[in-house]
Amino acid sequence: MKKSRPPTDEQRTTGRKLVVLSPTVNIAVMTSALEAVGMDVVVASQYGGAVPPEKMDTADAIVFDRLQMMVVADTSPAALAVMDELMKRGVILSVEDEGYVHAIGAPALYPSQREYLDGYRAGVNGLIDHLLTGGARAATQGYTSEGCARGERPSGVREGRPERELHEPVTRPLDQGNMTWGLNAIGIDKSPFTGRGIRVAILDTGLDSDHPDFRGRKIVSQSFVPRETVQDVAGHGTHTAGTACGPQSAAQGPRYGVAYEAELFIGKVLGGPQGSGQDGWIMNGINWALSNGCRVISMSVGSDAPPSNLYRMLGERALNQGAIMVAAAGGSSQRSRGHIARTGSPANVETILAVGALDSTLRVADFSPGGKIDIVGPGVDVCSSWPLPSGYSTISGTSTATAHVAGVIALLMQADPHASAREIWQRLQASARKLDAPASDVGAGLVRAPVSATTEPQAPISK
Repeated sequence: MKKSRPPTDEQRTTGRKLVVLSPTVNIAVMTSALEAVGMDVVVASQYGGAVPPEKMDTADAIVFDRLQMMVVADTSPAALAVMDELMKRGVILSVEDEGYVHAIGAPALYPSQREYLDGYRAGVNGLIDHLLTGGARAATQGYTSEGCARGERPSGVREGRPERELHEPVTRPLDQGNMTWGLNAIGIDKSPFTGRGIRVAILDTGLDSDHPDFRGRKIVSQSFVPRETVQDVAGHGTHTAGTACGPQSAAQGPRYGVAYEAELFIGKVLGGPQGSGQDGWIMNGINWALSNGCRVISMSVGSDAPPSNLYRMLGERALNQGAIMVAAAGGSSQRSRGHIARTGSPANVETILAVGALDSTLRVADFSPGGKIDIVGPGVDVCSSWPLPSGYSTISGTSTATAHVAGVIALLMQADPHASAREIWQRLQASARKLDAPASDVGAGLVRAPVSATTEPQAPISK
């Protein structure tokens, strides 16, 4: 099998095919038909629901039987003839090209570009300080004194590729009292729930297992990225896992985790320092999460692809198995310049909960997209865990908003363990704090932590 390679500017697909199978498919019979024409077929259940990355890289067809879907790499005439016959018989419902995805909030610039711009900005700021203060250094709004001293830019400012938001690690979290502003905004202090008994899957760039805030905690982890362990080298996954399910008390600084007693499942589906991956890796992670009984599947990943039937069916089949898939809406808007981008994939399908972002004044974040938005969460200057030695980072993005929402879903499921996934989805939106903004920007409103098994809708607030 020809291995897929990282995309170029002109290449947006891997060359493999994503196949949605009928829910009544007989996996054994279909597998036999594919093997009869010489295809090397791998079935996820043979590996406990998680296909080893090296198998994903070499097999001709990978069947995710929990999802009733598969990835096909063999496009020989014989293989295509079999697939055409399976489609005529209704075994195959749809076929799509496999694409690439990235972490929503991954670093936007290469180090050399960042160093040049940081140096240029520092020189301009120094000149302005000198002219305005007679040489005395002026405070620059949006920077911590520590960040300025090290030439760091303020979190929330976006540079480079427009679909990615900016983040920059700091050596300690910002002083926000005993909780981050995000936890205060969603009313976590009034909620008696902790996420206990609920399994939450974070499909992202992995986790720093040596972080003191996760040390000693039982965590199930799996890497779906070829030739990479689950260890997080990008930081994004550690940050989202911390926001969704971080500890009640952090080693340093304020509490930042929502569902601190949830059972944490870390699926590494994005690799490298930039946090990039393929749709097949995401499918592998979802199949693994459902096989392990995860009821919340958080995905701060995406692309600018249009709505996909495959992801629509993924969301629906997850809901049918009692799980909610929640995804970041994207980050390519520039609202301050009049540009509002559309929600990206996979959040742009109706069966996956799409999350937009707010700042600490509860206004829509400049980068947050519009259109298909189901709910919003705190997403600007959000402090959470980060790989050592930094330990903590304050970043911005719909990814951080998604992590808040994923944690609250776990609280709602603990509050009513007998409710279906669809009932929890409805309750999540019904209990949201209504905002004075269009539904296309904020959906049902600001996510709120449950205070009882039945939560009441919040009163609207003014701008």
